[in-house]
Amino acid sequence: MSPRSTLPGIAFAKMTGSGNDFVFFDGRQVPLAHVTSPEVIKSICNRHNGIGADGIVVLEPARPHADVRIHYFNSDGTPADLCGNATLCSTAMSVLLGLATDSGMTLATPAGLITSRLLAGHPEIDLQPVTAIRADMPIDLAAGEQRIGFAVAGIPHLVILCADADLVDVDGRGPLLRRHEASGPSGANVNWVSPMPGGQWRYRTFERGVEGETLACGTGAVATAVLLTAWGLTAAPTVTIRTSSGRDLEVRLTATNSPDIAYQPTLRGEGRVVFRGVIASL
Repeated sequence: MSPRSTLPGIAFAKMTGSGNDFVFFDGRQVPLAHVTSPEVIKSICNRHNGIGADGIVVLEPARPHADVRIHYFNSDGTPADLCGNATLCSTAMSVLLGLATDSGMTLATPAGLITSRLLAGHPEIDLQPVTAIRADMPIDLAAGEQRIGFAVAGIPHLVILCADADLVDVDGRGPLLRRHEASGPSGANVNWVSPMPGGQWRYRTFERGVEGETLACGTGAVATAVLLTAWGLTAAPTVTIRTSSGRDLEVRLTATNSPDIAYQPTLRGEGRVVFRGVIASL
């Protein structure tokens, strides 16, 4: 029997976080094993024969350790420790499902506990401290690239300062850098960033697990803000980053007194339900 045979009749919600999109399931109603095999995840996330998404999320109660537990899987079926935009969406969905209140909640992820809240309808999350910051990586620059740094914002990220992010061949350059040995055995997401008028920044991301460009990446925005600060290119308390969907992510960095941890990041963005449905067949 195919794992997909258990899917008909299962309810879901499609959510977007600045174009980074996800299929959500209520773990109280949907057994985790029914929707988290690689075959099922790939079928759900298929943009032609499925619902279409960058990943799937299952939410369930996590008391007494936290209000909600997030199970996140990339569209290729691999689990991920953290996804910033999925966590923003999870904050909004947790309120809609009655798992938490909009004034504040604690979310359990493989990357650690995250506190979050809804402010005027917009989700805001306090991520774990950014670690392993390296202002320069031993990676050869391509045309138009000016500097490459590294940071772990829940998951590892390369951040590349470039002349114009809109001109980058993300699908051509991304796979090479995503698996670069300097990023470690599991590789990294890859972000290109360039300045915009008014002090904002434009970025694009090649995401591991999706193995392609996504319209936004929350942890990528955090890593980008950290490297821009480390490079001395911004001293703003809040860094505004324009995603490929045209929406903005805001990253607030709070300095710490720890010699090993430079910043405690807060990410604010979008967590919007696009539609709800029931799976008929996949």
